[in-house]
Amino acid sequence: MRQTLSKSERLTRKKIIEVVHQKGKSIKTPALIGVYHFVELPEQVPVQALFTVSKRIFKRAHDRNRVKRLLREAYRKQKHIVYNPLEVSGKQLALFFIFTGRQLPNYPYLHGKVLEVLKRLKKEIETNELSSNEQ
Repeated sequence: MRQTLSKSERLTRKKIIEVVHQKGKSIKTPALIGVYHFVELPEQVPVQALFTVSKRIFKRAHDRNRVKRLLREAYRKQKHIVYNPLEVSGKQLALFFIFTGRQLPNYPYLHGKVLEVLKRLKKEIETNELSSNEQ
């Protein structure tokens, strides 16, 4: 699997964003929240992701941009964790990463937080797949 984050893998459709915001389930860790929802995506990718950082917490745009850049990099390196189960099940997922920490993080910290969210999401995908097979 290629470790890239192409334009088609980024969540930009407002309708899908609203649906995930309203109906999505969340995975909470300290300083990072992952919100996800199984949807039909217009692209042929298993996951589309969105990365946000609060303007209320980080007033300066360059701080928000740095955190988002680090989040994207951490996700890009580890996205295979959720891609493989989704490709097997044939489902698609929209995913938000919301950074809620109060301090500027470093890369190893965010790498660990994204890993935690993705592992918990993988468990959710597998349990969802098992429950849909039983019905």
